[in-house]
Formats: sequence, C-alpha cells, structure tokens
Amino acid sequence: MTAHCFRLHPGDKLMPSLKQAATIILSRSGCQAAFIVTAVGSLQSATIRLANASRTDVDGDKTSGNDIITYNQRFEVVSLVGTFSRDACHVHISLSDAKG
Repeated sequence: MTAHCFRLHPGDKLMPSLKQAATIILSRSGCQAAFIVTAVGSLQSATIRLANASRTDVDGDKTSGNDIITYNQRFEVVSLVGTFSRDACHVHISLSDAKG
C-alpha cells in the first residue's frame, strides 16, 4: 500500500479535486481502487445528499431519490472517508459549523 498526500487550495471544489487525484493515482499505480484514510480542512459551502431523506416535490409529495441540499456557509471537515475506482466513487463526509 502506498499513501498519497495532496493539498487543496482555497476555492478548490472538493469532489472534482478528489476525483481528479484518484484518477491520476489509479492511472499511475495500476491499482483498481483507492481509498481516503483521513482529511482535515474547511469548506465555504457544501452540497450533500441526505441519506434516507426522501425528496419532496412542490406539492409536498415524496418522490424517488434522496434529498440534496446546498449550504452556503463555512464548515470544518470532521470526517471524510470513501472509495474510488476507475468507474465510480463513494464518499461520506461529516461537517461541523460554528454551532457544532
């Protein structure tokens, strides 16, 4: 196992940057998959899919899929874990704001 460290800069988008890094690592190493061990940092906004939270339409009726919400505020990354393959990724993030 080989560890790879990299830094994102203010304004960098988290998921596109992670996917780009995984693509480079997988292509150079010949591995089939990569994973995130840990991460630290902050975000200025976050768009997340809420697991097990059904979407609702304008009438309040439940629709298929999970709810996706965008927050425009500063967050601290508390936890970031996930896996990457050449075809897909699966990432979980925990965030904290000024109130916890």
